[in-house]
Amino acid sequence: MSEAGARSFSAERVRFADTHRHLSLFAEALSGRYLHLKTAETRRSRKHADLIAEVDVIYLPAEIADFACTEQNLGAFRISVLHQIGYLIEGTYTFQPGGESTLEQSFANWPRPALLYRVFSTVEDLRIDCAIRRRYPGARKDLERVLAHALSGRPLAHALRPVPALIEGLLQFSLGARPENLIANDSSGLLGRLIEMAAKVQEENIDVCVSAAISLDICTEIEVLMRSAPRAPLPAAEAAAEQLTNERSEAEIDPGLDDAIQGVDFRGEFQADLISKRHARGQKAPRTADRQSTKFAADDAAKAALDTPALLSRSHLAAHRSDNDGLRSFLYDEWDYIRQAYLPAWCRIFEQRLRGDQFSFIDDVRRRHSALASQVRRQFGFIKPQAWQRVFGTSDGDELDLDGVIDAVIERRRGHADDSHLYVRRDRALRDVATAFLVDMSASTDFALPDKEAAAAVVAAPAEPQESGLYLYAGRVDYPDAPSAPAPPKRRVIDVSKDALALMCDALQRLGDSHAIYGFSGDGRENVEFHVAKDFADKLSVRTWAALAAIQPRRSTRMGTAIRHALSKLARESASMKILIIISDGYPEDHDYGADRTDREYGIQDTARALREAERAGVTDFCVTIDPAGHDYLRRMCRESRYLVIDDVTALPRELSKVYRTLTQV
Repeated sequence: MSEAGARSFSAERVRFADTHRHLSLFAEALSGRYLHLKTAETRRSRKHADLIAEVDVIYLPAEIADFACTEQNLGAFRISVLHQIGYLIEGTYTFQPGGESTLEQSFANWPRPALLYRVFSTVEDLRIDCAIRRRYPGARKDLERVLAHALSGRPLAHALRPVPALIEGLLQFSLGARPENLIANDSSGLLGRLIEMAAKVQEENIDVCVSAAISLDICTEIEVLMRSAPRAPLPAAEAAAEQLTNERSEAEIDPGLDDAIQGVDFRGEFQADLISKRHARGQKAPRTADRQSTKFAADDAAKAALDTPALLSRSHLAAHRSDNDGLRSFLYDEWDYIRQAYLPAWCRIFEQRLRGDQFSFIDDVRRRHSALASQVRRQFGFIKPQAWQRVFGTSDGDELDLDGVIDAVIERRRGHADDSHLYVRRDRALRDVATAFLVDMSASTDFALPDKEAAAAVVAAPAEPQESGLYLYAGRVDYPDAPSAPAPPKRRVIDVSKDALALMCDALQRLGDSHAIYGFSGDGRENVEFHVAKDFADKLSVRTWAALAAIQPRRSTRMGTAIRHALSKLARESASMKILIIISDGYPEDHDYGADRTDREYGIQDTARALREAERAGVTDFCVTIDPAGHDYLRRMCRESRYLVIDDVTALPRELSKVYRTLTQV
């Protein structure tokens, strides 16, 4: 291919990273709910246990370049989204025929679950396609184009062995192949009957239970071809020898089942969530061939570990819900300093509200830090308003009030002269500040602080024992056991951070500055957590204090992604001064923060890039680190005037108030 041709081909390519926002809105508009959009590579990297409850996730290819123009490739993306939304709207994921019904028992007890799973997924896909044509007429052209493209890549059914040929014939029929052409090349004489049965799901008002019942009937018909002809009985000695030399599993000695699993690939035009959720336990996963960008298979390891009948039940899905189920997610780029380029849509962050029940938290903080709270309020009292407020109708000022002058002239001509209040004075009376506090909730913040008061206390025994009337034979006094008071819980790094933020919020409420408190943690690039204790629009209340108290140590520290999400929150504020204060106890790290887990530089460089993004966005950032070694990496992440290393964590509340006053003082 020439260089010009290569550029042309690349120009038509549509990447998920470039269009995920459009597709996310498209999915939400059609489904009426928020759905997470992820790439197929993400599915393959996830543990199969985490995939069970992902009925709110749509998996898409990383890119599509199968068609002649960008619009057609984007249409293929939309069809992939639409097809998987069909599973939600048409009830595929909620298939629960009703307790111990005959249909449910048949699914659970079917002797060849791999075959049933393959047939059911094909029949159900056919039903969903027909529902899409009826429900969304505008999508028909894109759907037919995608189906035709998938059909063009299928093998010749009549070239396969009997059972795979039947399954392939059904699959090609679901993709739009003409039945008469398929039947004409069928050597078993059964395909016409199977197509006639599958075609029933094309009718209107057909639900998933009908698809399941038809799938059972089709599998019953296929069983005829899967049975081997009976052999003549062998002598006892020969039978025993054959049993010893042929110790293989049922799947290995049963050619029919082996054909059903490995003979035919899945429909390749969609990344169907149904496929990864309904594979038989313990069976071989289907082969995956090298297909084009829109033709990829689901995680074989995941499919091999899941149980088809159990996952058809809504109750089973509810029992395996993840921590992030029902939450909104957002995709952000990440800076790869090795390649010197952004990884588009690389990290997924889940935003959730914190809920707590410690409603007396602020009262406890004020009691324990009464002197410090008074000091912080006094310091904030010296902060001057930064915006000017115009006061009209004053007796002196910097300018004349033109409207007042006109009114005065009119009143003078009417004989009521009053020229005493015709000036406008500018007073400093307004503050226009929005501050976001971003708190590290990594596991390291669970570190218990040393009790200095206990270490300094001297426990001295009394010089003379007080007589209790109880003597031992040795003449020693036997002191009665005194009830010992329970030791107070040890203070942790996260506890000091919460106290500091509580004192800040208490003072900022009096000052009138808009502020928010967020926490961040996570476990990998696909599961970054963003916890909201207080948003900018929230008023301070007992619920807010309880949410702040609910901040607890969790997992890792993917700081760059959290900073970018906090910046998106600040971008929606109208304040003229925007500040981001990050409170952490160590350098950024996560188990996949870079290709090498031991490479600390990757996280530091990504965080440094995120802070430069904040500066370009007009946000003043400041990092407060409770880490004696913080100078080693902070000087590479931040400007020298934009970070502070605190050796004594107990000094955080006092130092944080000083930092805020410095940043907001005009």
